[in-house]
Amino acid sequence: MQQSTTPILTPDQRLRVFVSSTLQELAEERTAVKQAIQQIHLTPVMFEMGARPHAPRNLYRQYLAQSQIFVGIYWERYGWIAPEETVSGLEDEYNLSGDMPKLIYIKQSEGQREEPLKQLIHRIQQDDKVSYKTFTNAKELGNLIINDLALLLTERFNLAMLKGGVTAEHKFFDSIPSIPSPIIGRDRNVTEVIALLQRPASRLVTLSGPGGIGKTRMVIEVAGKIKHHFRDGAAFVPLAPVKDHQLVVETICYHLGLKSAGNLLESLKLYFEEKSFLLVLDNFEQVIEASAILDDLLFAAPGLKILVTSRERLALSFEQTYTVPTLPDTYPESPKEEEDFPPAMQLFIQRAKTIQPFFTVDAHNKDIIYRICHRLEGLPLAIELAAGQINLFSPAMLLEKLENSLDVLKATFRDIPDRQKTMRNTIAWSFQMLSDEEQNLMMHMSIFHSGCRLDGIESIMGMEADELYFMLGALIDKSLIFKIDEGSVMRFQMLEYIREFCIDKLKATDRYEAAKEKQADFYHDCLQRIKLQKNQVDQNDILRCLENEHNNLRQVMDFLLEKKELKKLTELAWTLWLFWWVNAHTKEGYMWMKKVWYSYHAGNEKFDDYTLSLLATNVGTMAFLQRDMEIFNASLVKYYNLIRQQSDDELVATASLIVGVVKTIIHEHEDAEIVLQISLDRYKRIGLTSGISFAMSALGRNAVYNGKKIDIAKRYYHESMEIAKQDGNAISVIICLAGFALCEVMAKNSDAKNYLRESIQLSQQIHFYEALAWSMEIWALVSINEGSYVHAVTLMGAVDHLRETTQLPVWDDLHAIILDANQQLHKLLGDDEFTHAWDNGVNMSLDRMLEYAMEEGVREMKAGLVEQS
Repeated sequence: MQQSTTPILTPDQRLRVFVSSTLQELAEERTAVKQAIQQIHLTPVMFEMGARPHAPRNLYRQYLAQSQIFVGIYWERYGWIAPEETVSGLEDEYNLSGDMPKLIYIKQSEGQREEPLKQLIHRIQQDDKVSYKTFTNAKELGNLIINDLALLLTERFNLAMLKGGVTAEHKFFDSIPSIPSPIIGRDRNVTEVIALLQRPASRLVTLSGPGGIGKTRMVIEVAGKIKHHFRDGAAFVPLAPVKDHQLVVETICYHLGLKSAGNLLESLKLYFEEKSFLLVLDNFEQVIEASAILDDLLFAAPGLKILVTSRERLALSFEQTYTVPTLPDTYPESPKEEEDFPPAMQLFIQRAKTIQPFFTVDAHNKDIIYRICHRLEGLPLAIELAAGQINLFSPAMLLEKLENSLDVLKATFRDIPDRQKTMRNTIAWSFQMLSDEEQNLMMHMSIFHSGCRLDGIESIMGMEADELYFMLGALIDKSLIFKIDEGSVMRFQMLEYIREFCIDKLKATDRYEAAKEKQADFYHDCLQRIKLQKNQVDQNDILRCLENEHNNLRQVMDFLLEKKELKKLTELAWTLWLFWWVNAHTKEGYMWMKKVWYSYHAGNEKFDDYTLSLLATNVGTMAFLQRDMEIFNASLVKYYNLIRQQSDDELVATASLIVGVVKTIIHEHEDAEIVLQISLDRYKRIGLTSGISFAMSALGRNAVYNGKKIDIAKRYYHESMEIAKQDGNAISVIICLAGFALCEVMAKNSDAKNYLRESIQLSQQIHFYEALAWSMEIWALVSINEGSYVHAVTLMGAVDHLRETTQLPVWDDLHAIILDANQQLHKLLGDDEFTHAWDNGVNMSLDRMLEYAMEEGVREMKAGLVEQS
């Protein structure tokens, strides 16, 4: 016969209930409590139940240690504080009760409650592990005690039955859903989360990210792979239908099959207490106030691990957060099979084939599908919704609609939750859980199309920095925005589908116009601070910053143009001409300036002479850089005398610089020198060293083409480069290096390549595509001098392709030399060999073109070393 492991108790060993209260003021209540405890045949443990030869503190401590339930009764008195003690016996008893089940009763007071007792009661009220009730008299208290003790005993009996059942017959619990379709593009992410869960110290792991990122699908995949690592199983609890955080425990119990007549949290804690178990909680963001419950469960159950999905971090001290990324959409150079496509494309194709089983990817729609996935930023839900429209739209039609709006993204799959039937539903789900202040911040941030710097947000919100930082942190925790570290600047951004939702919300209010005006004012002021045309600035940093802000600047210029605020737009664009040139945006910059020019001439706004001079200079500069000489003459040339009359030396110097460069190109070298000297003098007058360097290099260039005055040109280039290097003016250094290289080519010296290597390296660093094109063209001329004709033709073909793809026009004077060289090479190589070499160059990427040029130099260096040896 199997012996019971439970001890057999004698009849007098009943449950002991320790009663804590002050003695005199609650004497009647203590009597009522004693009678109530005895009425249900339990043993009351009370200080006054007999004299004992022990110190009072030692006595009640021993009594407490031998009790199973703690009952605390409080009214107005805090009790006596013994010498060398910091709290009264009343509070000490509460402190010593530890994890013992507690029943707390507070008698209503007329305002005479002592302050230390108020603090103790406040502490009890703040403790989410203790519940309390109020009462008015001894009879009411006695009834409460009987009922509450009976309920407590019932609850404990049910839990003992639950624990006993599991011990008797061990069962592996498994409610992790099984999804028939394979997960795509998440192998690495799943492996990383599993590794995180397997760390002993990782008890709570939260998968965070915005709606539609694929958190639920990924957590199911993770749980399915790791559930057998837990002895007692794993449970999946969907919390999306739960709106009240107080129902979280009840929902978890329901999905575990637990039933309890008493405290559900205690039931859960006892259920998990000795288990090795994985609990998966999906969509926790809307019940975030219940996060403290997870603390309780983890403390009570050392073998429990919890895996959570939430759009918001739980902000618990031991929480491990894993941010779920979008699906990669990087396109490989030459994918052969569908398996080689980026995961975003694979997901689109998989979902499309569930609707059209014979849907195929071909040469025609392959790039279109890639562009669809790129437009949707690799967001799984958006891609699935887009693929769901494949019966209605061809990929090309779908892409066209997506370029205009994301509203086309509607579900055709019945198994998608209502909150995700459209992209707008998905965002609204998160948006409605924000405070009014957070919603307002999101709406205002949405006017920045490519993210925004902190100072940009501050400028349109007009709020205290600390308050703004706190809200930004909260929105990051909620996965609605993310931050990008740009060195000294922090950038905040949101996914495009979230931004479009928020901008529509803002447009529906009366705050949109004011927000756009503030944004325009911010950039108008900001561009004065981050000008390229300043002394001793980090040009690389400014170019990177302007490139990051370029999309926002486009929207601002479009807004100002629409509102016919041409003066502000002219002043804003004046700071951008050098950026547009260096970063290969001259065609777009010219488009903007032409719009302003035509709008001005249509009489939409009257300009003073200074603003007209700014406009004419900028329009003329961009027209020249796009080789539209008709507009150049109608703007900068026509208004040059008016410009010369302005007191703005930088304006006059810049206008003279551009006029002088053009005069060099059209072979008016004497006039060019005069005008460029004016530019140099004006730059010197204001000490603008970047301008001084530009003017000197332009004078050097004029000397090169004016009868090949090489020595004069070198002197200008040398002085210009010395100033530029001291100033950190990389743009001017590159121009000078290319100038030196051209001088060496014309003198048929081999030093040209040394200058070109340095020029190419610097141009790559700041993405100066025009300079890369010059350098390659000059390198081709070097190759001709050395008899490497195929190398020269290949480089020319590569440069021609670069200019075509970046829409960079040729420099007429240099181009004339290149065209003459091409004619000679045709004769030397013959049509077939010339065409073959040219086509090889046209098919080169930018990196391959640079490698190809450098390879020649490496071969020469090796040959020189062999010859020396």
